[in-house]
Amino acid sequence: MKISSWNIRGGNDPLKQQEVLDFIRNTQVDIIGILETRIKEKAAKTLIKQHYRNYNVVCNYAAHYNGRIWLIWRPTHVTVIILKIHSQFIHCEATHHATGHVFHLNMVYASNKARTCDDLWVNLQQISTQVQHWLILGDFNVVGMLVKGTGCEMTWTNKQDISSIVWSKLDRALANSSWLNTFPGTCASFLPASISDHSPVLVTVFEDKHVGSRFSFLNSWVEHPDYHNLVSKAWQEPVAGSTMFKLFKKLKNVKGKLKKLHKENFTHMAQQIKDIKEALHHCQEQIQANLPNSELYDQERTLLATYTSLKQLESSIIKQKAKIDHISYSDSSSKYFARIQDRKHQQIIGRIFDKDGNERIGVDNVAAGFIDYYKHLLGSPQST
Repeated sequence: MKISSWNIRGGNDPLKQQEVLDFIRNTQVDIIGILETRIKEKAAKTLIKQHYRNYNVVCNYAAHYNGRIWLIWRPTHVTVIILKIHSQFIHCEATHHATGHVFHLNMVYASNKARTCDDLWVNLQQISTQVQHWLILGDFNVVGMLVKGTGCEMTWTNKQDISSIVWSKLDRALANSSWLNTFPGTCASFLPASISDHSPVLVTVFEDKHVGSRFSFLNSWVEHPDYHNLVSKAWQEPVAGSTMFKLFKKLKNVKGKLKKLHKENFTHMAQQIKDIKEALHHCQEQIQANLPNSELYDQERTLLATYTSLKQLESSIIKQKAKIDHISYSDSSSKYFARIQDRKHQQIIGRIFDKDGNERIGVDNVAAGFIDYYKHLLGSPQST
């Protein structure tokens, strides 16, 4: 899936119109935002009929007389539902046909006036509380904000002579943690500006390749009543072979038992906590209605102890996974889950330049690039 935005700084020039069409065809984008078109609404209707017969197009003329934002998409590849049209953005929900993924997208062309731009930030903040997988693309008209990006470091220039030239990074691709968790292979490229003074932004979402996570020891396992007996039995299983092989095999046996312990007792902790909490609330309601009742008081104490223990255990696991030394109970745990996902995304290598200087994009292509490099470095088997 490919999503793009490009500030073309005026679309009345036939040369720029053709350049945009060539860009769409060459990159095969599914959704693109064309910004700062400066095309009057009447001329836009004619232009859309002429060049975009196979696309769906929505413009923000209703919110701005100059139609500063055109949202264009391939209806054969994605279904787009427009949720809000604003003078500085178009907000939509999109469904990618090939994968079935549903996400939210904001195509932004921010005002260069601070007071007007304040309204953009307020709206984006409101939207952030209503969406899950969220991508924002466009020209923010502010210097200094990301999906992993490569290409042109600066995205705008005044194209003056060397004595007065100015470069800035005005165009950006932003994604929230939920997006990075669902689309970990996302990569943003900032391409050469061509006939515009802005670089096009091209976000490519590669097919998600599941990579098994490495084995990590959780401190919370030690608190389980079966832990010591389980580890002892796994270690004492007879193993034949060299000393090093015995050590390897025993560690592998322990690892397998611990993974099973985790699967049976820790993977559904959220549901366990929910069930215990509901039972506790039900018990407390019964106590209120049936005073006094010693059995209900005993049941409440048991449920409360179990609930407290599970919550502390959950907190310990989150804290260790997120590598955080302290969790404030006034904060939502979702923040720490988000931080875990951000850390996972940082470990993904989605793009490299190989030994020949060629760009390789995507998990499979990157892996092949590494293999080619080390084959070249280490050589291949030869007869002696």
